Amino acid sequence: MKNRLNRLLESLFPGASSILTPAAFQRMAAYQEIAEHILCGALVRMQGRRLSETEQIRLQLLVVISTLLQDLLDSPSADPSRIFQLTRSPAGFEPQDAVESLLREAYLRLLTIAAEPRRVTAHCCEVVHWQEASCRQKDPSISEAELFRVTYHKRFHAVLLLYTVFDKYPTPEETAMTFPMAGLMQLTHDVSEIWTDIRSGIYTIPILYRRYGRLERRFQAESARFNQALARLPYPPARKQEYALTVHAVHAMGLLAIRKLRKEAAGVRDVAELALLGKKKLEFDLRNPVMMLALVRKVRDLTNLTSYDGPTEPALKRDTRQSARS
Repeated sequence: MKNRLNRLLESLFPGASSILTPAAFQRMAAYQEIAEHILCGALVRMQGRRLSETEQIRLQLLVVISTLLQDLLDSPSADPSRIFQLTRSPAGFEPQDAVESLLREAYLRLLTIAAEPRRVTAHCCEVVHWQEASCRQKDPSISEAELFRVTYHKRFHAVLLLYTVFDKYPTPEETAMTFPMAGLMQLTHDVSEIWTDIRSGIYTIPILYRRYGRLERRFQAESARFNQALARLPYPPARKQEYALTVHAVHAMGLLAIRKLRKEAAGVRDVAELALLGKKKLEFDLRNPVMMLALVRKVRDLTNLTSYDGPTEPALKRDTRQSARS
């Protein structure tokens, strides 16, 4: 997989391996694993097929684009107007350095082989919009409702962008699963990266709004909503079960991490006290055999959930309905 990624990078921009940091390349490789085996691969397996060669190339290009776009947005010298110009009209974009040239070439090549180039551009613009919105996560006064919207949407649109690798874009019935799935995946990431985010001055739901019991109920409720949408799809039950197990393996990690955090952070009154718990108490480690067994059980529990009442903000309810039409 890494050799394939290297060959693609060199074909886009000779010497690409020398201009990318090892950390950037590692993020690309990690994102490709997730995209290929969970977000895209699991979906096409449920459909009864495998990713075609062309779809794999599109996926690799999107991995490169997504990683470099994120780095560009995270840069202290980021210019939002230039980034939006790139996403809307890459042909007219003037790169200022080698990395921007690599990003532009990857985007242009993707548009030449995409099944629906306009959909790629539309989703890419949404990704940039919500990544820009996530800058609000550096403000401790951000409301819980707004923080939930940013949390869900930035991962939701990233997943929809990945879906443009397919020769045939997923049906509305398939994308109906994506909103709760993506929201829980981002929350799982946030609770797993809580120590890093605290040190970086980034406010996420588990850092700023520490209602961990409520978060547990959300994980179960959103998993049930995902399962309800999945049950309506016209695929064999065995394939739907395999897909649910794959997706809920991620969600289960988040739920177990929240339960650990709920125990460790009992009595914590603010972010400063949360930070004082230290890295060991805030990090989630799956290497413990007991935790691995708990994960297997939790994946099974989430996969079998058919209904569960849990908190959902009015704005997210509206967004859930709209997601099915994306």
